[in-house]
Amino acid sequence: MAGIDAGALQQGLARLVEAELLFVRGEPPEATYTFKHALVQEAAYESLLKRTRQQLHGRVVKVLRDQFPEQAAAQPEIVGRYAELAGQIDEAITSYGLAGEQAQARSAHQEAIGQFRKAITLLDTVPAGAKRDARELTLQLALVASLIAAQGYARPETEAAYERAAALAAAAEDAARLGIARMGLALCYCTRGQVERGRALAAEALAAAEARGDREQALQGYVNVANPEYFQGKFASSLAHCERARALYDPVQHPTVDPVLGTDPGVSALCYTAWNLSPLGQPDAALARAHEAVALARRLNHSFGVGVALAFETAILWFRRDTAAQRERAAEMIALSEAQGFPLWLGLGRAFHAAARVMAGDPAALPEIMEGVALAAETGNQSGAPALFLLLAGAQQAASQLAEAQGTVATALAVAAHTGQPFLDADLHRLDGDLLLATGGAADEATARYQRALAISREQGARSLELRAATSLARLWRDEGKRVEARNLLAPIYGWFTEGFDTRDLIEAKALLDEL
Repeated sequence: MAGIDAGALQQGLARLVEAELLFVRGEPPEATYTFKHALVQEAAYESLLKRTRQQLHGRVVKVLRDQFPEQAAAQPEIVGRYAELAGQIDEAITSYGLAGEQAQARSAHQEAIGQFRKAITLLDTVPAGAKRDARELTLQLALVASLIAAQGYARPETEAAYERAAALAAAAEDAARLGIARMGLALCYCTRGQVERGRALAAEALAAAEARGDREQALQGYVNVANPEYFQGKFASSLAHCERARALYDPVQHPTVDPVLGTDPGVSALCYTAWNLSPLGQPDAALARAHEAVALARRLNHSFGVGVALAFETAILWFRRDTAAQRERAAEMIALSEAQGFPLWLGLGRAFHAAARVMAGDPAALPEIMEGVALAAETGNQSGAPALFLLLAGAQQAASQLAEAQGTVATALAVAAHTGQPFLDADLHRLDGDLLLATGGAADEATARYQRALAISREQGARSLELRAATSLARLWRDEGKRVEARNLLAPIYGWFTEGFDTRDLIEAKALLDEL
């Protein structure tokens, strides 16, 4: 790079070492030189004309490209830095973009965000035009996948990236990438608690994808409609959308990092399939799909996807009331999230882990549930919030904090109504009835809560939630001497099930039926 012969170069470097301006390690020509102090480097740098500095930086880029191609390919951020300082803006943008992709591939999402943003910032200095906008659109959609992993789906930064991508795609009449951006916005709305707004936008984008025969985007669309429908308690419809997505999915063809979901679409489809099967009365099938999701994410070697799948599997285990397995999976979530920097999954992992400890007889872990919930809430995520309140209320009940549990249930129902997420309303009313009886409340008031739970579960087709409510009401009627009515209520619901007989819900229902 210096442009002088080796002898003169070594002599000059030796003089700088003797003057104690440089340190040297090793023997020339394999030596490494560093400035003794940053101020010396800065003084030397500032003594050069800007034009000379740019020329030297340009030489660095050329030498890296021509003589060290493997290093340049492995560390494009170095090429990007020198290209930017040399005024080679196009080269710098390309290199920063490659650096972002490489960081993203190894799940270094904060680093990826920084590299993508450098490239986008440099684009502001490029003359306006279709080519410039197309490059930014690519970068914005790449950026958002790392924003989701590092900060969450609902953060303002995530929404802003999708908004900008949508504007660029609309201006370019790029229907496919406009659809991606709109689906991303739909997911932002849903996770922020605007569930119906998210569902409606996702449904519009899905219809547009189907109309133009875009199979890949239709796959994204099915998953993005299934997501809000689950939280709305539309389990059968959500499951149908999941099945459509799984029919379209090919792990060879589809990218591991979906710019909408932040993970592989096949993993997401399996996760929501599991979540829908659980309330629909297929607990074993639900657990099997959850296991498949984790296995697929591990095969794809995508850390964020593994975090997603573990979160869904942990929730399935909680729903099955398998405390030991729940604790084990939550511990995996915590370890992964701490290592990779996934705040949403870290918060949820801590909440589920602490709840499992409380249910196993450790009430001292109760405050840790709220700490985990608070950490997850910092990402702006509100989708599934009623489930976290139900998790907390169940733990409070187990810790004999009955009044606190009643307050938590009331909050959960209010949040569910405000955000449009009635997917666990039946179980919340059922638990409210249990708590009412435990605190000496009137039996007729508890009966009303159980009847409300039964009505909601039947409207949603949620057989598992119906069984829980029926078991609670049958216990009450047994205690009131209404043994025939109790058995007539519970027997046909229990008889409907064809699997899950080793789950606590079905074991307890069977024991009660035997007693009746």
